[in-house]
Amino acid sequence: MFNLFSDHINSDFDFLKKSKLLVCLSGGVDSMVLIDLLRRSNYDVSVAHCNFKLRGDECDLDEKFVKKYCFDNSIQFFSKSFITKLPNHSLQMAARTLRYDWFNELLKNNNKDYILTAHHLDDSLETFIINLSRASGIEGFTGISPVNDKIVRPLTIFSKKQILEYAKNNKIHWREDSTNKKDDYQRNYIRNQIIPLLKKLYPNFLSQSKKTMNFLKNSQLVIDKYIEAVKKEKFVIKNDKIIIEKKFIQCNKNDIYNLFKDYGFKNPSEILMLCNSISGKIIESVSHVLLSDRTNLILKKKSKEYDQVIKVDMKGIDDPVRICIKTGDFVSKSNSKSIFISKNDIKFPLYLRKLKKGDLIYPLGMKGKKLISKYFKDEKMSFFDKQNQWLLCNNNEVMWIVGQRADRRYYKSKGATLKIELL
Repeated sequence: MFNLFSDHINSDFDFLKKSKLLVCLSGGVDSMVLIDLLRRSNYDVSVAHCNFKLRGDECDLDEKFVKKYCFDNSIQFFSKSFITKLPNHSLQMAARTLRYDWFNELLKNNNKDYILTAHHLDDSLETFIINLSRASGIEGFTGISPVNDKIVRPLTIFSKKQILEYAKNNKIHWREDSTNKKDDYQRNYIRNQIIPLLKKLYPNFLSQSKKTMNFLKNSQLVIDKYIEAVKKEKFVIKNDKIIIEKKFIQCNKNDIYNLFKDYGFKNPSEILMLCNSISGKIIESVSHVLLSDRTNLILKKKSKEYDQVIKVDMKGIDDPVRICIKTGDFVSKSNSKSIFISKNDIKFPLYLRKLKKGDLIYPLGMKGKKLISKYFKDEKMSFFDKQNQWLLCNNNEVMWIVGQRADRRYYKSKGATLKIELL
């Protein structure tokens, strides 16, 4: 197996040779074989171990085992204990999210290049079978990806049987997770009950399934190239938005999943319904917003700065918008790019933020007050324009819809001592 591993690395993972690797080491046989193969190959490795506190003393003993292994072999060791709970997450999904968030944090803070996990061919087969029960595209049946951004899985060509044989032949010590023998979770039931039965019925089931997954990977590559060509022609990029004709979507219903899956949209019927909806209706994925706008759909990545509040002092700011503050004695005419005020009417720092429910403005040139949400509607601002609109505030009072309209409580046409300008 060592020779096969070396050939596999040389062929598919040559970039690992000069990299700093963070190996996820549970103490189980898979990860202990991985770290042994990497050490024998003289790679630069560190170890990260998660203690989820779900198996009492057993988890603590796993951690001690891995820590001792690292100490005995002079390997940098990181460990963390978790409270394995997250809102709207199953126990397994919470553990996965917490685990990878921490791994990525270690990667960033310790100048490591890649995260290595010990997923193998049997894990890919389990994932294949799980996805049979879900509404999955072809990519759901291609097994576990060997590389996913900074996550590398160099054992995916090896079976569990090969890993166990290597461990026994090389006298590698490991710890058994007692919960692996229980059928409480779907994956465990598939591992312990279904796959052994399939292997009994079809002795070559694992090797044949590997060929099937490779065939499907090749098919997915062909589809990806086709979809890429279609997007290049039909997904029109304008600034930070992508414009797609509704008519094109309606005439290519079978392509909807592949066209939009990379943006987090997995329900083609929902996108078709949006094509038939009124302007202004939106649907959202974790990362993107899709808006119905007359004859088009408009796709935009969600803004990370939506909840951000930015302090603005006398120096002004350069990001996310450029605002300059000048002092003097000003006589002014109203314009959308500047607001003229008295320094005595405000208290620094001012605050730049997005719209909050109930925000009001006393619009310059108008009587009375107005909800800013109503102002946006009257100005026929699109959903994305509203998302991008900044408000400049004195404490919590809006004094300027930046680049749009000033509040008459603050604006002075005469006797102004400050000019705040959008550049």
